[in-house]
Amino acid sequence: MFQTMTSSLDPKKNPSEEEINKISSFVFCRWLSGNQYTILAANQINLYYNIPVLNQYKMIKSAFAGKIKFIPYPKSESLEKMKQIDYLVQYFKISEEKAREYLEIISKDELKHITNIYETQK
Repeated sequence: MFQTMTSSLDPKKNPSEEEINKISSFVFCRWLSGNQYTILAANQINLYYNIPVLNQYKMIKSAFAGKIKFIPYPKSESLEKMKQIDYLVQYFKISEEKAREYLEIISKDELKHITNIYETQK
């Protein structure tokens, strides 16, 4: 997934649609927010989160490919925790900030149930 995301900055790399569709929109936006030039694009994607990931990827590639060389990965949270937050945002239709609060108080069984719902959809 991370190799596919970084390929959006390289005009020579073209991953398949299957690889692109494996990207989580939340993780993609989180990664894009690591650069001062791409943070506005990440905000736009967050506003219109229901845009398919393939279109989000193509938008970023057309705007930034070849112009930005590197965006660091966010290291403060594990990828698993970021996925859980993304699932809570989708399930409860809440903001990321509220999802972080929910993650602290939600039971493990309920979180596992919600995670299974979205993992089986992919």
